[in-house]
Amino acid sequence: MVADGLEDLRMKYTKMIYQNYEDGKAPYIENLPKDLRPLECLISKNHDGKGLIVGSKISYADYALLDILLTHLVLAPDCLKDFPLLHAYVERLSARPNLKAFLESAARKARPINGNGKQ
Repeated sequence: MVADGLEDLRMKYTKMIYQNYEDGKAPYIENLPKDLRPLECLISKNHDGKGLIVGSKISYADYALLDILLTHLVLAPDCLKDFPLLHAYVERLSARPNLKAFLESAARKARPINGNGKQ
């Protein structure tokens, strides 16, 4: 269910980026807290916000959440300022050795986030 919810958020983001970037970016960012709040609430219920999004083992939902949050941090660098558990989650997952190596790799840094170059 979490992964499906994240896909809904990704679809909203994709629609804005590819179909309504110029007029839609500001309202999208303004409404983003409404979409992030349930994720902050959900993560707070797993090991007092110090765990993963669900369960005790990293899952597809964790990778999907990290990816969408990293993408949104490019779009709106302050988007997690009111969501300390999500911010800590990004920091925690990004520090995992294999993820850290990937995130810091030249290949990853050279890859555009969106095919149309908008961020």
